[in-house]
Amino acid sequence: MELINEFSCCKVCNGRISNVNSTFNLVKCQECKFVFSKKKFSTEDFILTYDRLYNAKENLIYKKHSIEEYNQLKKGIIRIGYNRKRIIKSIITKQTKNVLEVGSGVGLIGMYLKRFYNLSYYGLELDEKTHQRALSLGVNSVNGDFSKMKTFNEKFDVIMMWEVLEHLQDLDLFFQLAKERLNTKGIFVFSVPNFAKIHNYKNVTDQIYQSGPPVHLNFFTEESVKEVLKRYGFDNVVIKEKKFPYFNFKASNFYKMFLKSLIGKYNGPTLYVTAKLNK
Repeated sequence: MELINEFSCCKVCNGRISNVNSTFNLVKCQECKFVFSKKKFSTEDFILTYDRLYNAKENLIYKKHSIEEYNQLKKGIIRIGYNRKRIIKSIITKQTKNVLEVGSGVGLIGMYLKRFYNLSYYGLELDEKTHQRALSLGVNSVNGDFSKMKTFNEKFDVIMMWEVLEHLQDLDLFFQLAKERLNTKGIFVFSVPNFAKIHNYKNVTDQIYQSGPPVHLNFFTEESVKEVLKRYGFDNVVIKEKKFPYFNFKASNFYKMFLKSLIGKYNGPTLYVTAKLNK
């Protein structure tokens, strides 16, 4: 008997799925090779999950992305990282009029774009308290999940998501809305954790080396990113893999991974992707 709270086929292409991870209940599509959470979660599940991650008084998991980042921005310190800076520089031109960021957090990217580029910025953030922090910084932020795009009248030259696409349950609805909100030849830019990084380790069994459901619901590789984008009408896909591990000199494993990266045997932790909508 099929459970209504579980996917019975691929949520991207309706292909046949098979179990690949019993600990986290992950399945893989036999056609497009996409890995995702078999279990479906409710909107209430997500709201509670992210309130705990961003706003818990103790054991705050996303402290860096909420409190620490917010306090830096209040001081005028904007650090978006080399890879995001490089990508933004490559896609934002004099013709770029507006940008929509889905999962905009406390407004880091919004403040960066405001400082260095002459364009209109719209941020869309699920967590209410994080949204309020963004507003206090003068960032143009809207509270809601990605489905809020239904209410937008404006079309955008760029839609960006930084470490957000892996969190979305209904990818089909997201891509339909994104296509509606992008201008002709609009650019979709995003970053996601690289699921292939599990190959950096031996005897991985059911380890995933990133957050499991209901935090991360989609698990991307370079192959599956290309397949998913192609099925939703995006082309000119460019994927850059973060070459080196995130620096953590206190972790003994860091040095091993760094050496692997130097000899080309390392699967980077993050994929940076740009694609154009083929209208």
